[in-house]
Amino acid sequence: MTLIEVTIALAVVATVLLASAGSFSQSITAVKNARRTSEAGAFLQTVMEDLSAQPYTNLLSFNGNRIYDGAAASSSNYSADLTVFTSSVDLIQVQAVVTDLQSGRELCRIATLRSNR
Repeated sequence: MTLIEVTIALAVVATVLLASAGSFSQSITAVKNARRTSEAGAFLQTVMEDLSAQPYTNLLSFNGNRIYDGAAASSSNYSADLTVFTSSVDLIQVQAVVTDLQSGRELCRIATLRSNR
């Protein structure tokens, strides 16, 4: 009778451990995704700060540009696609979309207005 009880106890423990391992794997994936989103947000903030340092008259020349977080596209993790257009008199709208180059997912998006004054 003792051998059967031990076998049942081991089966229960093994089931609990396997369920724990599955949830641990999902947690690791969620942490990696959160880290990549956070890095993409920091990259987007840098891109927007660089654009805010540009003179108003130069902003329209950035329309359609793609900016990478590395020296080249092949060594980058993220890209920022810029859309810049005149939304009204003396007002330019700047939109940036950050994409994860490994997964192709859009991670961040921002739109802002810049005045001529």
